[in-house]
Amino acid sequence: MRKALKVIWFTFKLASFILISMLLIVAGAEVYTNSMANRYCNKRVEDCRMGDVGLVLGCSKRFSSGMPSLYFNGRMEAAARLWKTGKLRCIIVSGDNREKYYNEPRDMKNALVKLGVPEDKIVCDFAGLRTYDSVVRARRIFGAQQITIISQSYHVKRAVATARQLGIDAEGFCAARIPFNRPTLLRQFVRERAARVAMVFDLLIGTEPRHMGEPVELPS
Repeated sequence: MRKALKVIWFTFKLASFILISMLLIVAGAEVYTNSMANRYCNKRVEDCRMGDVGLVLGCSKRFSSGMPSLYFNGRMEAAARLWKTGKLRCIIVSGDNREKYYNEPRDMKNALVKLGVPEDKIVCDFAGLRTYDSVVRARRIFGAQQITIISQSYHVKRAVATARQLGIDAEGFCAARIPFNRPTLLRQFVRERAARVAMVFDLLIGTEPRHMGEPVELPS
């Protein structure tokens, strides 16, 4: 009986240690992200800088249900607003293109053209498999020195924190908030916390994007 109690007590202490450690790691990533990004993220067009390269982070244009994605539409509309008000000199659309019939950059470019952005001012980054990859490639492949990153607010903060830690002069523009129900918002919250921990890990070890390639010149 005494041996069994010792095992239970040891298991409880180990589980508590792991849980507390995980919570501290998540809290640390959260504090780091907010401290690096909060003052550089804008919700109003008039607060954004002039002449930046826009970096639109990719997502599917449809939800798994087949319905149009509010994330996608929000990002495209936000990028088009910045363009039409003269804030951007060109736009990089960065996303996933690993499957034959799934092409985020192409879909983003087509959507922006429909919203009035000139086709010759849009450059596709087909190797933006992750937010981290998109940010690194914006500097190292496309040579962008100043960028305005465009996505929903939770996503923008992580991308801006990544960029600024890597020495990129980045600001963010937040697309419209999506009015989801509580279970969906909770899932989104949990995923983002995990993504922020992964971001800190990538920055600490200096992760390289999965694909690099030759430099690409941006439109003037």
